[in-house]
Amino acid sequence: MDLDTLPPHLRPIMQALMATLRTRESSIRKRVEDVRAENPELGPEELSRKLIRSTRARVAATGAATGAAAIAPGLGTLIALGTAAGQSLYALEQETELVMAIAMIYGHELVDSDERLLEALVVVGLAGGAVKLRENVLVAAGERISVATFRRLPHAWLGRASGRVLALLLGRVAGQRLAASVARAAPLAIGVAAGAGFDWLAVTGLGRAAIRYYGKGGPVARAADSPPPPLPADTEDRLNAHSGD
Repeated sequence: MDLDTLPPHLRPIMQALMATLRTRESSIRKRVEDVRAENPELGPEELSRKLIRSTRARVAATGAATGAAAIAPGLGTLIALGTAAGQSLYALEQETELVMAIAMIYGHELVDSDERLLEALVVVGLAGGAVKLRENVLVAAGERISVATFRRLPHAWLGRASGRVLALLLGRVAGQRLAASVARAAPLAIGVAAGAGFDWLAVTGLGRAAIRYYGKGGPVARAADSPPPPLPADTEDRLNAHSGD
């Protein structure tokens, strides 16, 4: 995937996500297999909620720890601001892993590792408001695409118009994390509560969005039941020309 279409300040985020999740796919798959083996009586939604709870606990704990660094005045605030960037990237990695795991649980994961990451970012965008879902159509940055077509050509849609859809997704996430980082730098218990509280709510909302997206009767299930007709050759070529893959 060509990252040159992204603004320079967003490229390191995407590069870090791609590198991390490529190495962690086997761990994500094992986590899914373990939770299934430990809970054979549970269905996909209940299994997904177990993953949401464990992810939420991990991310909220690191958010609280980052906020705790601000308890000491002056230097503590500087430390909190300095560590917030690393915690934000860790949280985003955990969130995208959660979406990928829920896709596996429902049997709807995409084949290519980068495609799985891109779809996970779209679900993050749905949870955060950067992407809208209208019927079975994804809408972001003035671009529209059916869920079925997006799942066939995720690189193309996110890379279209000089990558502005992907830039919108990452930019919105970065902005939300920046606001949370400022709150974490508050002194005393305020920073601890803000750090844990933001991540608790973010992971909860994301998990629910992923269940709606991949779950029974959701847009991905409907797309699988009614796949789109083949695209005209010139249309598919034009879309792929924007993918940078």
